[in-house]
Amino acid sequence: MTHRTILATLLLASGVATCAAQENNPAFEARQAARAALGKLDWQISVAAYTFRKFTFFETVDKVAELGLDRIEGFSFQKISREIPVVLDPLTMSDEQFEEVLGKLRESRVTLIALYYGRFPADEAACRTVFEKSKRLGVKYFVSEPDPSLLRMLDKLGQQYGMIVGLHGHDKKSSPNTWHPALVAKQCQAYSSAVGAFSDTGHWIRSELDPAEGVSILKDRIVGFEIHDLNAFNASGRGVPLGSGVGNLPKMLETLAKVKAGPVLLSIECHSDPDNPLDGVKKSLEFLDAQAMRLAKLAP
Repeated sequence: MTHRTILATLLLASGVATCAAQENNPAFEARQAARAALGKLDWQISVAAYTFRKFTFFETVDKVAELGLDRIEGFSFQKISREIPVVLDPLTMSDEQFEEVLGKLRESRVTLIALYYGRFPADEAACRTVFEKSKRLGVKYFVSEPDPSLLRMLDKLGQQYGMIVGLHGHDKKSSPNTWHPALVAKQCQAYSSAVGAFSDTGHWIRSELDPAEGVSILKDRIVGFEIHDLNAFNASGRGVPLGSGVGNLPKMLETLAKVKAGPVLLSIECHSDPDNPLDGVKKSLEFLDAQAMRLAKLAP
């Protein structure tokens, strides 16, 4: 069985378990048709916790569940809760804090499917701790900008733990190795499918890179996206709900359905109202659901 098959099996199992757990959530039930379409495309939707960066992780988990979603992409520098004022970093959390996070996820019936972990330590033992504890929390994907010299080690650990390191980028200045999809595609070629592309469409748009073209470049090395829309196709662009900006996301998603057989994680990121992001996320979710149902009808 290949690594990709193993991961797909794990994702399917986690999805089935979470669906059963969420069956009494009205918002979750209202999305049945969309979930069927997403299943046909082999896409999953999560919310990037950075959307709720003015809130704690526990508050974000509650808001994600309220939306009828069961997956979240955490970020390692978000405060866990008002009562646990440390960040969501598996390497630095105490055992007691770790168990509190695990308990909150179980209680809320939300899976921490991805974790933004910007920089991995150079020490393999420390990296192994990050992988082990993250896997216990449910993480399947790391979203990261690791030092290129660490990729061979991270590839090995990803294969051992059945997890994926998704290469992420910001602008050219801050992410010289990963800002452009061609750079990410080239790096991925040297490694197994445990290393893939987890790009941010918002940063592509700010860098004047067309999201559909980026998808065409990365093709089957895509593992996920922080999917984000902006109101201008340059560095001045501000976040808006998905589908209402200049990113031409319907074309991007149509291209994705053509060039990449799943699984793919689409992590909603919406910065239109950082103090009260729920409405923007709802609109973004409605957009993704509608696109999935449209594209599933076109799929063979």
